[in-house]
Amino acid sequence: MSIEKAIRQLIQAEIDKRLEPLERATRALEAQAGVVNKLASLFGGPGMNIKRGQVGRPRKQKAQARNAEKASDSGRNCAITTCHRAARSKGYCAAHYQKFRMLARTGRLPSTWVEHASPSSIEDVMLPRGRAGARALAESRGQEQDTE
Repeated sequence: MSIEKAIRQLIQAEIDKRLEPLERATRALEAQAGVVNKLASLFGGPGMNIKRGQVGRPRKQKAQARNAEKASDSGRNCAITTCHRAARSKGYCAAHYQKFRMLARTGRLPSTWVEHASPSSIEDVMLPRGRAGARALAESRGQEQDTE
């Protein structure tokens, strides 16, 4: 027996000794995965494997398709051109109706935003946010006070 062969066997025995706990843990995880797949097949049908993306909130594409389907069910889309959600109140989807109410309450409602507008007929308004939004509100309130 050569020295090289003896050293290789010694190293291989040391590696096997160090890897043995890892191999045991791997076998235990494989056994658990088998149990999970068996339970999934019992409750979800034969061969069902739970994959990433199947549990939780639907993806944006699915939500948009669902909203478009709801809009076709109700027969109307939102009045805003870029929105494909179903109209719920006065021709607007829920989000744009809230925006409509807020703009009307603060006296900033554009003349194109009317009640019961036809679907996809109105351009959306981008409102300033943060300090610019607070400044715009203050200016609109100041103009209201000047007119009174």
